[in-house]
Amino acid sequence: MNIWQDIKWQYRYGSDLIKLIIINCAVFILVNLIQLPFALMAKSLPFDIVHFLALPASFSNFLFHPWSIITYQFVHEGFFHILFNMLGLYWFGIIAQDMIGKPKILPIYILGGIFGGVLYMLAYNLFPVFSSALPMATCIGASAAVMAIVLAAATIAPEYEMGLLFFGVIKIKWIALAYVVLDLINMQHGNAGGHIAHLGGAFFGFMYIKLLQNGTDLATPFFKVSDFVSNLFKKKNKMKVEYKREYVYTNTNTSNQNKKANTKIQKENKTKQEQLDDILDKINRSSYDSLTKEEKDFLFKISQED
Repeated sequence: MNIWQDIKWQYRYGSDLIKLIIINCAVFILVNLIQLPFALMAKSLPFDIVHFLALPASFSNFLFHPWSIITYQFVHEGFFHILFNMLGLYWFGIIAQDMIGKPKILPIYILGGIFGGVLYMLAYNLFPVFSSALPMATCIGASAAVMAIVLAAATIAPEYEMGLLFFGVIKIKWIALAYVVLDLINMQHGNAGGHIAHLGGAFFGFMYIKLLQNGTDLATPFFKVSDFVSNLFKKKNKMKVEYKREYVYTNTNTSNQNKKANTKIQKENKTKQEQLDDILDKINRSSYDSLTKEEKDFLFKISQED
């Protein structure tokens, strides 16, 4: 299987954490590929795609870009911007999903990004220091969403240790605290809006785990909305089936042969399903990369039968 097929299988059968990383990287590559020819010709784009996806600080501008509260979480300014965000998302996302389950990662990411974006807009509209920048200010990046994942992991497993280059083994509660303190300190030294969004995401991640520990799951409305939306796009079977009882003479030998053939097909399908279930369980336990070449080939063949 080639790289493209591997990516497709990771997206189809991987966890939400892997899917989020793939989507972020895909958006980053696509945006840069669109901008590249115009940059080489020293011309500006007729349509600013980054501005279209970015979250505006102004409430009046946001009314014309309501989708941006989601899309801004997947747009990045440069290579190191996306690199550090995706590394943080993966490292802390692995810890969080092991502790609270894989389905919780997506809502924490999205809701954390929304919370950070709302705090960003509130700050720009409430504090006089931002008044001059308000009309044109925008926010992009997954940092707020990633900070929600970081604080969620640090809150649910504060004693979990992580090895860092030059620093050695450190408990993630201290890493998360360092992130928060750095955002507070750097707020007055540039990119104040970004740091405010980071803190909003961090607060949501902390709050989410604390409420979850008390029996309240903030992700429940998220799952209800996502289920509703997914049901809208499901194909409905409009075919009407009528059953009629007919008495037809059947040759006994032919009937037995058909029964044997049907039994064989059922056994083969059952074997395929069992093999597929085993492979999917293996992916959930470890990762897609842990599959053998034969298992990947089997998944590919199954996908062609859909």
